[in-house]
Amino acid sequence: MKNGFTLIELAIAAALLIIALVLFVGSFVQAQKSAMIANNRLTAIHQSRQVMENLLAQKYNDTNYMKVGAHTSGVHSNIRYTITLATPHAGVQVKNIYLTNRWVNPGTKMTSTVSLVSSISSELHQ
Repeated sequence: MKNGFTLIELAIAAALLIIALVLFVGSFVQAQKSAMIANNRLTAIHQSRQVMENLLAQKYNDTNYMKVGAHTSGVHSNIRYTITLATPHAGVQVKNIYLTNRWVNPGTKMTSTVSLVSSISSELHQ
């Protein structure tokens, strides 16, 4: 009997090595997609918080930003917000801000959304 590997043994070993490499590289591709989606989400959260903080810094009766109704952010066109009016107590008015940031993740064509909600009071934001 001769020492060494036969051609069939080498072919099987090569096939197993190729399969392992394909799976290994595939996991890197999936990790890159996951990192891209996470980065897009962090960017969207940051943009949404920027817009919300800008709105909360406005005066309650500001006619440019705080009108009741649906609006689009002037800075980020994918961010939309709606302001509604509520009167929880006599003489106190509250504007509720519902902000939604919607985007499509490149490569996956998956639509994602970040939503924020806040309120401002006529008593505190004069």
